[in-house]
Amino acid sequence: MSSIALVGGTLITPLETRFSNLSIVDGRIATISDHAGEEVPAKRVLDVTGCYVTPGLVDIQLNGGPRCNFWGDPTAEDIFALSDDLLKAGVTCILPTLITADLDHIRKNIQFLKSVGVGVLENVALAQTKATKSAAQSKTQLASRPRVRMPGIHVEGPCLSPAKPGVHPPQFIQPLNLEILRKIADDAVRLITIAPELDPSGVTIDFLREHNIAVSLGHSNATLEEASRAFDRGIRLITHTFNAMAPIHQRAAGAVVAALLDERVSCSLICDGKHVEPALIKLVVKVKGAGKVILVTDAAQVGTSGGGLVGSSINLSEAVVNVVNWQAAKFAEAILMATWNPAAAIGIEKQVGHLETGKYGDLVVWDRQTLAIRHVIVGGEVVS
Repeated sequence: MSSIALVGGTLITPLETRFSNLSIVDGRIATISDHAGEEVPAKRVLDVTGCYVTPGLVDIQLNGGPRCNFWGDPTAEDIFALSDDLLKAGVTCILPTLITADLDHIRKNIQFLKSVGVGVLENVALAQTKATKSAAQSKTQLASRPRVRMPGIHVEGPCLSPAKPGVHPPQFIQPLNLEILRKIADDAVRLITIAPELDPSGVTIDFLREHNIAVSLGHSNATLEEASRAFDRGIRLITHTFNAMAPIHQRAAGAVVAALLDERVSCSLICDGKHVEPALIKLVVKVKGAGKVILVTDAAQVGTSGGGLVGSSINLSEAVVNVVNWQAAKFAEAILMATWNPAAAIGIEKQVGHLETGKYGDLVVWDRQTLAIRHVIVGGEVVS
């Protein structure tokens, strides 16, 4: 039986802040005690005095990083390299994100991601590898390493507005209909971004929700009225608010205003200081409240290199610190936006995104003064 205790820290659950000790047994949170002097039985005790203890961060829009590109032809080794980088940055759960491409390529990548364990919330070893080593050696090495949880896939496209493609290849944008969605609505897909105005009937939203796939409005030229109808149909999220959608105009409010006014809808934001002006981040948080804002990175292998905006080049812990430094939110609010909110948006909040007994022991320990990450724990194992 493995066990570890964290003592002396300030827990941000993130639904509340409390000075508590916490123990993890066999990968799950076993106890949370407010008795500061109480001895916590565990094989390892970690003194986190002077630190915040939060859930591991959850990024539901991640295209890759310097060592992995989900848009291309990633290998299992690429995914493990990305996982190592993410864990060091406090990110313990992600949705690998696939963007608009040839439908056969999207389907191929969905099947590849499934073959390496994506779609399962458990921190399982990657099932396959394209390494040059023998299969037996590879499996042993893969199984011995903790990895970021990947409970599903975010498919961003291909049913997007031709008027708002962003970096998505226009030649592969598809109409929004059931024929297209049936080809990509796999059981490993947890989130799909669409331009809902392309289907005024709303049957595609109904189809996705019936298949337990969360739906987000994005790369959309929807009017306020069209977006509002989509929200009434069940869309509860907009993808990278402000980016690749109609701007707010004094005589044409658009989807952004519809989302800001609808209390049911959460707004995801890329907080790298390049995709959205920090003052607008503050405005969204003020209007929506921290409970309806989700921090995402939209990080990509290309990122913001060369001055372009092909995804971002930050990780989610940097986004958290940016929001605090911009005075858009307090630290506990930023943690809410990077843990509980994204987990709830894709229906995994009963397992991750919250410090509560019985949930996975995925934690980040932050220095209270500098907000530097001191430790990262996944399933009760200290990985950084």
